[in-house]
Amino acid sequence: MLRDRLEAAERLGISLRRFGGWEPVTVTEHEYDSDGRLIRSWSQPESEWDQQQQAWMEALAAYRGERCPCGCGQRYADTTSPEEGGPQFVAGRVVCRARLALLEAQRAHETQDIIGGARLWHVTKVGR
Repeated sequence: MLRDRLEAAERLGISLRRFGGWEPVTVTEHEYDSDGRLIRSWSQPESEWDQQQQAWMEALAAYRGERCPCGCGQRYADTTSPEEGGPQFVAGRVVCRARLALLEAQRAHETQDIIGGARLWHVTKVGR
């Protein structure tokens, strides 16, 4: 998904095109005098953050700016629209079975001793 790629590039501090494998080209130019002697040289690397790459990051920021601040992931305009005329929402739930296994194991091993507070727990997927 494009948004996932943009966010990964953002976390790395690189442009989307660099995330995709692009490397900048550096162009070096030389200036010579009338006798053919080199007077000066200069190099200019290709810009990583051209207008297109900046536009991708601006689009990501705009997308985030449209999200509801409560964390539901929906558009703010939709979640705060009038109840009569706006979209309807249905809530659902699922159980994270890994978290459930962890909570069950922790509850089964609850102790009052000092060691109980020092235990480091983890969850491992079994099979498949």
